[in-house]
Amino acid sequence: MSLPPSIFVPADDPDLPRLGFGTVAKRYQALGWAVLGLAPRQKRPHPLMKHGVLWADTSPAMVEWMWSKDPAAGIGIATGSASGLLVVDLDLHGGEDGTAVWAAFLAQHGLSVPPGPWVTTPSGGQHHYYALPPGMVIPTRPKILPSVDLKIDGGYVGAPPTMISVTWTEGKRAGEVSVPYAWIGDPASVPMAPGWMTEWAQTAVSTGGGGNGGGDGHGGALDDLTEVYATGLPVGLRNTGLMQLACQQFARYGSADPYGMAMAAIEQVLGRTDTTGFLAAEQHRTITSARDFIARCEAERARQEQADAEALRTVPDWWKHPGRKWEPEWHR
Repeated sequence: MSLPPSIFVPADDPDLPRLGFGTVAKRYQALGWAVLGLAPRQKRPHPLMKHGVLWADTSPAMVEWMWSKDPAAGIGIATGSASGLLVVDLDLHGGEDGTAVWAAFLAQHGLSVPPGPWVTTPSGGQHHYYALPPGMVIPTRPKILPSVDLKIDGGYVGAPPTMISVTWTEGKRAGEVSVPYAWIGDPASVPMAPGWMTEWAQTAVSTGGGGNGGGDGHGGALDDLTEVYATGLPVGLRNTGLMQLACQQFARYGSADPYGMAMAAIEQVLGRTDTTGFLAAEQHRTITSARDFIARCEAERARQEQADAEALRTVPDWWKHPGRKWEPEWHR
């Protein structure tokens, strides 16, 4: 399988017999991306990567350690601030086509994305890569649309030329077959994520599946909220707009809103909104739903941070102190 120039490894590379896929993992590290080993022909982290994506690293010494032990290990790329990447993961399963959902979502809201490299996945889906501004941290957003995930902090994606075993059910070759991830374009030319995408990633409510990515579902709608502070919520989009606005404000000031800043902004907009037929009880339910959603996000982040802190107590010193010799503590 051919690889783009930035990650191409010639057949006579002296490290190829010893490191296998690790030779390509080093090319990804040269792009500034943190990599981790995956179990051969599987999406899950390799058993040697005891804390999964937490051990993703940009150190070539990590590749030497991981792939010298298992040259057939697949390659995972950590998304989010570890690599400066946001990956739009478009799944194809359960009768839902994430690619079609994504295209419909962009068309419905008049949004555009810059052209750039993407990956075809073994299951028939797609991974579209975008760069994040330095220092931006956004949690991964599963099912932000039906069959659409945003892989950001805490996430990872399989990367070419990793191969995954999939079940083939047609013809005489039915059974398990190995299918590779494959690049369309060169990963050295990843474009910057548009501003609307990073804002959406931080404020939109996940769908949890179902629907077609359009309509008035909380996860599917995306309007420019700038004007609503001056003009109020437009009739026909008041409930959806209020949900988005409330999520945005509670995400900014916290679900507890200790100083009342979130509610002040929400009430300012409602004061400029034609609320005929938009009863106070419905407004209250929508605001409460948004607050509860952000509270759940905060609780999940806290849980993850606690789990990460616990994991960090046992990670090798090389992870805690970049630049030190890569040597797992259990080998000392």
